Amino acid sequence: MSTSDYPAPRLNGPRLPRLRALARARPVSADAWAVCALVALAATIRIITINNQSLWQDEALTAYEAHLPFGAMLNTVAHVETTPPLYFVLVWVWAKLFGTGAVALRAVSTIAGIALVPIAYLSARELISRWRASSQLRSSP
Repeated sequence: MSTSDYPAPRLNGPRLPRLRALARARPVSADAWAVCALVALAATIRIITINNQSLWQDEALTAYEAHLPFGAMLNTVAHVETTPPLYFVLVWVWAKLFGTGAVALRAVSTIAGIALVPIAYLSARELISRWRASSQLRSSP
């Protein structure tokens, strides 16, 4: 028996729309590749260094506050901290799920820092684009 005894599958079944959609797919832009590379770099740097040091004073206070009941944590944050409480609410929920070790506490900030990379990239691209447009308008006669 040879391979010629087995007919090739026909391309007129439920898979045909998916194949056509793949054929129409656009290539990934240079901006998308740049954002992906920057996010990967930011994630690598942050994750590699997440456990390099023990808890600092403010991190130890955050760990203490994360151990408190929710209402007590909000009361403590309102009287002790100088920052808005959203971060501490997120850390409190995160600590209930993953604990209050150094890596667990720093993970919230690590995730936020990584998530800000594409936002910063796109914002900078927009700002530079506007700057170029306005400088071209000023330089034209």
